[in-house]
Parts: sequence; structure tokens; C-alpha cells
Amino acid sequence: MARAAKAKSTRGGKTTPAAKAKAKAKSKSKSKVPIVEELYFRSDSAYLCFILNRRTQFARIIDFRAGALPAKRLYIQSVAKQEGIRKVITLVEKDEVSSWTKVGFVREGTIPGFYKRSDGHLCGCVIGDRTASVEVSDKSVKLTDRTINAAKKAAKELPERIRATTYEIEEADALKARDQAWRKGKGINPFDTFGRDAARGYYETSYKKTKPNYISAEYQDCFGHSLIEVLRSPEDEDEIKALCAGLRDVGEDLKARGIVSAFCFAPNDDVQLGTALVGAGYRKTGLLAQGILTGDVRKDAILWTRKLANPAEDD
Repeated sequence: MARAAKAKSTRGGKTTPAAKAKAKAKSKSKSKVPIVEELYFRSDSAYLCFILNRRTQFARIIDFRAGALPAKRLYIQSVAKQEGIRKVITLVEKDEVSSWTKVGFVREGTIPGFYKRSDGHLCGCVIGDRTASVEVSDKSVKLTDRTINAAKKAAKELPERIRATTYEIEEADALKARDQAWRKGKGINPFDTFGRDAARGYYETSYKKTKPNYISAEYQDCFGHSLIEVLRSPEDEDEIKALCAGLRDVGEDLKARGIVSAFCFAPNDDVQLGTALVGAGYRKTGLLAQGILTGDVRKDAILWTRKLANPAEDD
């Protein structure tokens, strides 16, 4: 349920025993606060779901009632600041983009086939002290271009067939690997919930004697899209090959399930990860300001996408 702000109960400027008890209970319950939580905001004219991720200071808005309302921005800004959320995004149809730009969001990218037969448009907002959202700088755009050019050049050296091993694994094994990587500050993607009522698969991939890397695919059959998450960036040429092969294999698996679109977020300075993605058929279709957390640093994120199939061909 949506949270409402409560005024502190005081008498003569002093906190009452009841308020102290509530504060103590709240302090004790902090360790039990879920990493990912769904909050809802509903009024006579607005209805949205706020999926916040405390691990990555990232949140996604799912809007059930379109419209450019100041109440949306006020609620989002309030909850985000309260929960320490730094980046908020929403994915909408083309005709809804203007509603979100009117409340301070910036159109940052497009996911082809996100709604199976139509594209999803990503609008984002960096939560800060200013009302206007932070946008990517010219310096960041140039860095992104250099990363992509280097990735494309390196990807040309990847063979069409890579004898890597990729197989689906249990969730517990994937999350154990995730926790280890994040403790070491090497986690790129969190394997946490991104959408509502979605299915998820986990995969391990390796090549020769490389240490395994892990891929998560969260997909929704009704829309036909999938969020691809890579646990960590490859560290050498063999690891790039392993990840590239794994991404290709996961794409084929998703295609067999009827998924038509895949997308992934990656740091805009990560050439190794970009190389594996390019080699697996992904391309840049967006750039998110402060879109990803690596270690303790927020970086701009490239939106990588791949069209797995054309649903019109099946009609």
C-alpha cells in the first residue's frame, strides 16, 4: 500500500512516549525492510505503482492512468528521497511520453518491440535537489560513443560459433553468485525484480577455464519482452567469448518461449561488456543519466536492445 507521511506526535515541543515507541519499533524493523518493494499511489485522477530497489537506488514507475499530473511528480519525489532512490524510470507508449516530460522526466531511450507490436519509450529522472532532472553531459555522450566504437571493433574478432557452455541453473545458485559478486563490488546487475508478475530464468556460462559468469532473464509472455541482466563484466578475452555465447544461447531460449524483444543496462564506460553484447546482436538505443550503480559509483548507463523476432511474421 502507498505510504502516507505522518506528523510526529509532540507535547510542548517534546516527543511523546508513544512517538518514541514508534521510532524504536521503526529502528528495529529497518533490517527487515525488503530490498525490492512495490508501493502504490492512487487518487481520483492518478494511479501508479512504484517498484523501488534499495540495493541499486533505482525505481520503476508503472502508470495505470495516463496524464500529466503534478501529483505524480510530488509523490515520486517524496518517496524517492525518503527511500534514498537516485534514479527513476518509466516505460510507456509513444503517445504518453509528453505526459512524463511535462512532469520533469527526460526521454532517454527506446526498446523496440517492448509491447510486442509496438515500442516502449523509456523516460527517466534523476532525483536530486533541483526540480529539473539531470541529463547526460556532452562528455558522457563522447565517452559512450568511444565505448561503442571500441566494442564494435573488438566484436568483429569474435567467432560466429563459440564452444562455450551455457545451461539454466537454480535461482538459489544464481543469487548466491550475485551476493558474492556484489560483496566484492563487482556486481553490474542485481537480479532483482524489475516488473510485475514476470517469470525469470537464470543461466551460467563459461568458456575453457574461465570462471563462470551468470545471466538472468526476466520476461513477460503477455508483452513479449525480457530484461537481460549480466552479473559482472568479463575480465579477459575468454570471458568475453563466454558471455557472448551465453547471451546468444539465452536469446534463442527466449525466442523459443515466444519472447520478441530483449534489453539490458550496462555502464557507458564498459568496453568488455559492450563487446559481448554487440557480438550477441545487441545495439544501443538509449543512454540513461546515472542509470546504473557499480560499486559505490553511479554511472550513466547504455540501454542495449535486441529484437529477437518479428511478431508480424507470425500473423
